[in-house]
Amino acid sequence: MDDIIWSEFEKLQNHKKSYEAGDDLIRVGQNPKHVFLLTEGWAIRHRTLEDGRRQIVNFMLPGDVFDLQVLANLEADHGVTAVNRTVTMRIEVDDFVNMLKKSGPLASAFWWSAVQEESILREQIVRVGRRSARERIGHLLLELQRRLQAAIGSQEDVMPLPLTRTDLADALGLTPVHVSRTMSALRRAGLIEEGRGRVKILDAEKLARQSHFDMDYLHMRRLDLLNGGGGAVNGHVRQDGSSHKDFSASTIRPPRPRNS
Repeated sequence: MDDIIWSEFEKLQNHKKSYEAGDDLIRVGQNPKHVFLLTEGWAIRHRTLEDGRRQIVNFMLPGDVFDLQVLANLEADHGVTAVNRTVTMRIEVDDFVNMLKKSGPLASAFWWSAVQEESILREQIVRVGRRSARERIGHLLLELQRRLQAAIGSQEDVMPLPLTRTDLADALGLTPVHVSRTMSALRRAGLIEEGRGRVKILDAEKLARQSHFDMDYLHMRRLDLLNGGGGAVNGHVRQDGSSHKDFSASTIRPPRPRNS
């Protein structure tokens, strides 16, 4: 399905735009006229209070589509900011809607994307409201790993993590110091390794059990049905004791590099 989706995108008149770390893609109160598709880099969706306190509600990864409130001509009630160098594809709303009407696979992909994001936001409420600091960090790392694996079709346990301790703290309702101490504890326990801007999950199943991570909320198996099958993704233990490793998943992947 990925090739079909990207061939449809290439038919549209779209505009690519690059952003540097800290640049705002969307500001509160703006009324964007385009649908955004992230093709490179990471971004954060966040709300910031008048006194400067920030809550990150989600991380935007390559292949993610935002902000669909433009379809209803609504002002943005949140901000989206680049974490590192980011490239987006901007599509006119009318072109986007017409494309969905004409392409069943594409409409299914965006339907799944909206369902998954809603589930991620529900899980974020539970993560911040009911999990311990260790559980929050472990759970978020596993979520980001699974989403990245689906986005780029990789099976690697090492993932880029261009997030500061402050970013993680603002996403998880912790302080940067608490995040640092907890990450150190995870390293000492042999669950993760950290490098420059990268994290390797050494024991995913143990970390999943300790973090109460059940990847069903990411709806990867439902996406596989839409795609008609795909590459297998290493899974985690479900709460019923079974494994996800037999299921496969993919998502709206960024376009593959082409030979010039």
